[in-house]
Amino acid sequence: MKTIIVKIGGSLLHKTTIIDSLSEVLTSLNARIALVPGGGVFANKVRELFVRHEISSIEAHYMAIKAMEVYGILLASRIKNSKLCSSLEQVRSAMDEGKIAIILPYKIISKTRTLPALWKITSDSIAVFLAALLKADFAILLKSVDGVFIEGKIVRELKAGKIRSLKGYADDYVLELIRKYKVKVAIVNGLKPEILRLIVQEEHCPYPHTVITA
Repeated sequence: MKTIIVKIGGSLLHKTTIIDSLSEVLTSLNARIALVPGGGVFANKVRELFVRHEISSIEAHYMAIKAMEVYGILLASRIKNSKLCSSLEQVRSAMDEGKIAIILPYKIISKTRTLPALWKITSDSIAVFLAALLKADFAILLKSVDGVFIEGKIVRELKAGKIRSLKGYADDYVLELIRKYKVKVAIVNGLKPEILRLIVQEEHCPYPHTVITA
């Protein structure tokens, strides 16, 4: 059975009907699922404090990861058959039990100390990194965009080694992680949950999205 990491972007936070639709899709998938919450408005507040109180980049980085956990707790209240997990062992155990693991990443990221503690490292890179640690088959980043546009057109497939930036779609460190760990990543419009189901089940997907590989 496949292991799929799904990052639910903070921009979807206010779309309560979409979160409910995602819950229905996620519980229907024949796969081991782990969710990574985005930062959303919670991480934006950290950005404000970063400037106002002159917090160091390292402190702000870990505060923003804590902000992801606030969103994760909210998601757990809305996603059926889910379980909050703060370690890789708990994530694997929850998936083995057939539950949807919602990852609280602070302890995992602070323990590994692998990702640079910089603002450019967002929940996108954290999701891809966790996918590498869990040896997932796919990391799917749910956004409020249809995929990556190049010259005005959606590109269905990209090679991480052939593009320099994902600006506007995901943080650029995602490309380095894809190249390093060979993780397959999809950028998908989270407002269209059906795309998630089609991609995971490897069915023909007529809707726009972008898959990035090493």
